[in-house]
Amino acid sequence: MPKDTIQLNPDKVRLRIAEAGGPIKAHAVGLSEKTIHRIKKGARTSLATAHRLAAILGTTVEDLQLPPGRDEVERQLPHNWLYEGVMPSGEPRQHFPAQLAIGGDIDGYIVDRPPSGWHDPLDALLKWHPQGGRKIVLRRAAHAYLVELHYFEYTPDRAQELNYFGLSACRFFALARTGDEFRKAVLNEFNADWVWSDLRRLAMERADIVDVEGHVAPAHPRDYVPVARFFRGMVVRRRLEGIRVFGQLHRDFRWALIQYLEGLDPRRVHLSTHGLGIQIQIAAVRPAVYAPHWQDDELCIEVDLAWWMPDGRLAPAPWRREHRERIVAALAERNWAAVHSPGLPLSYPTGSADDDDEPPLAPDPHVPARVAKAVMALYCPEPERWEISDGAAA
Repeated sequence: MPKDTIQLNPDKVRLRIAEAGGPIKAHAVGLSEKTIHRIKKGARTSLATAHRLAAILGTTVEDLQLPPGRDEVERQLPHNWLYEGVMPSGEPRQHFPAQLAIGGDIDGYIVDRPPSGWHDPLDALLKWHPQGGRKIVLRRAAHAYLVELHYFEYTPDRAQELNYFGLSACRFFALARTGDEFRKAVLNEFNADWVWSDLRRLAMERADIVDVEGHVAPAHPRDYVPVARFFRGMVVRRRLEGIRVFGQLHRDFRWALIQYLEGLDPRRVHLSTHGLGIQIQIAAVRPAVYAPHWQDDELCIEVDLAWWMPDGRLAPAPWRREHRERIVAALAERNWAAVHSPGLPLSYPTGSADDDDEPPLAPDPHVPARVAKAVMALYCPEPERWEISDGAAA
């Protein structure tokens, strides 16, 4: 690839085109529509083309390289949305009307703000009935979005199968307002895709099982495996030391995590939620005699949940934010008994010969090639860009 090419953020390009309004050909002054479509899909382009596109859109190349800000997108969204409780699909044992959470009149609908930022009727619905497990089903059609919440509990036996006892469903779409009159609004392509993407992210942070149309998903959270990545060094000089894929969150991973942290000075440990997982940072020990780059010994462990797809690939698994915050708080307080995620099953037998193994919280020196490849593909579509320190099997 020539050095004078540049990577623009495709979402920011789409946002600026949507702000400009009109068809692409109206902006293709000195550029072909094909070139703009390629840039919108993430293809690299020449510096000259990038500057020409930025000028056409009334912005800068630097701006087009940054991801869109939430406030920028929300300013474009219609301010009024209709939320209505609907009958869920199938024949649930119990139907919890959505209007019990979102409000509204006897007809079961309410006009409110856009479904973003988690301060809207959808947020109220997600906060309702927080006990037990939660499955979120997302569907969209004709510029309308449907969210179904399926509530389940684990059966009180070793099988820990899921017992679905009820569900709620809410449909919502944007409104165009003229005076006191409302009509259904048609979102442009960028805004419709952004709302859909934000709903998927919300589901991954608020559910134990996620079912998004067109995407295969496991039927039980026991299929999730903790994936730990070990980084050494400060952010700028950070390098990947290795990986480890654990069998169960509440079994070998929990044991390894507690055993590891028990042997460390709490003042060196910083814990936080990170992305869809948790992050554990272990500060380097300051040497008695100053040494350059001594902080490069800082260790960062990032842990996410994933599940093995039928084709052998790893896919991100949902992990509820409130459960991760619970784990982080328990670890910080060294309250080991509270280190568990309520929405995920407790330890269960796997029948594997390695079932009783207790791996350490450290890079696995014998990672099978297929596992290393799957983990790399999970986090980075271009594994050749990963920098792995010498000696790591990954």
